[in-house]
Amino acid sequence: MTYSINGIPLNNPDFGWVFRAPSKPLSELVRERANLSIAGTDGVVAGLPATFGPVTLPLVVRTPKSNLQTLVALFSAEGTLRLTGDSSRSVTFELLSWRHQGYGPAEAILDVTFLIRLPGVFWRDASVSTSSAASLSSASVAVTGLFDGISAPVQDAIVRVKGACTGLQVTDSGGSWFTYAESLSSSEYLRFDSASGRAYVTTSDTWTGGTEVSGDIDFGGPRGVFEITPRLAPSDPSDRDGRLTVTTATRSGASIQVRGRAAYLI
Repeated sequence: MTYSINGIPLNNPDFGWVFRAPSKPLSELVRERANLSIAGTDGVVAGLPATFGPVTLPLVVRTPKSNLQTLVALFSAEGTLRLTGDSSRSVTFELLSWRHQGYGPAEAILDVTFLIRLPGVFWRDASVSTSSAASLSSASVAVTGLFDGISAPVQDAIVRVKGACTGLQVTDSGGSWFTYAESLSSSEYLRFDSASGRAYVTTSDTWTGGTEVSGDIDFGGPRGVFEITPRLAPSDPSDRDGRLTVTTATRSGASIQVRGRAAYLI
């Protein structure tokens, strides 16, 4: 298994590069949890929300000295890391440092260790997907099968609801939610951008533009944001997807769609 940076393989005969075994490309995730204790009670309070700290990975590449500058330039440009031959997932990285160990006369061959950081923590689908429209045919509708195979939270999905409906609330299986205080007519689309917390209404089938209605949106959850989290099947942890519950006070011909990129722990 080898990796590529911005489409350039790190196992690369053209430059004499060899991706070396000392590399540790699999994320070692650390959950940063608050410690809240209560006087007279052993232990700490359980169930408090946690965040993942940024991931650092050491990647080791052997290179001829003549191509060292090219290798360092590739890492220094930063960008995206992918599995070579698999363009379906990628992760954004930043370069923190690099060091080398030389071999042979005048250090003609070098093992270069690059320490990179994944600021967004999770691997993501390389392409954006849009779910099929799910009909809001009753006061409470479960929308399943979002981002099939997901293993990490998605905090930048766009949720779009087509009216007519009133009393709209969208709740993720992990407990986060958003509401819209106004009504939607049959010709209107409400688009909520969970990355920014802003919302827009359009009168056409589009994912851009519109009249901003962020003042009519409220959102929250265990971590203070709206996010789509993995729901594991009770008896099979390999069966994972995102699931939303959509409630409305009234509805007629309304539907919901979700657009974004799935997230993965490794």
